[in-house]
Amino acid sequence: MRVAAGFFAALFVVGALVQLNDPDPIPWIAGYAIASVLSLAAALGRPHRIANAVAAILFGIWFVSLAPSLIGAPQEAFTSFEMQAVFHEEPREAGGLALLSSWSAALAYWAGRRETSERQDSAWAGADAG
Repeated sequence: MRVAAGFFAALFVVGALVQLNDPDPIPWIAGYAIASVLSLAAALGRPHRIANAVAAILFGIWFVSLAPSLIGAPQEAFTSFEMQAVFHEEPREAGGLALLSSWSAALAYWAGRRETSERQDSAWAGADAG
């Protein structure tokens, strides 16, 4: 999971950088930067359950606000790195938010599993000492 987190940390840095030419870059750069930092923390073995859960919820709410743009979105909106038409922007953004939300939820789950495992290990270590 740490390797995947490192991959996503790098991917989200690229995601933030490509937002520089977006009509509204600040919220998008911030979103991708937050996801990158959370992924980097996980890659370094320090995933944050609460921070990732909050990010997943916020990205999910943001996704819901753009989800209607996916209805009837042309395939061309997703098949090219260059935007072919202005009306491709929102479906592409919705796709990015789906990825951000899903990955943040996966990191929150992984962090929770690690915390549970660490507590169980501590409990076993304490039982062995007694």
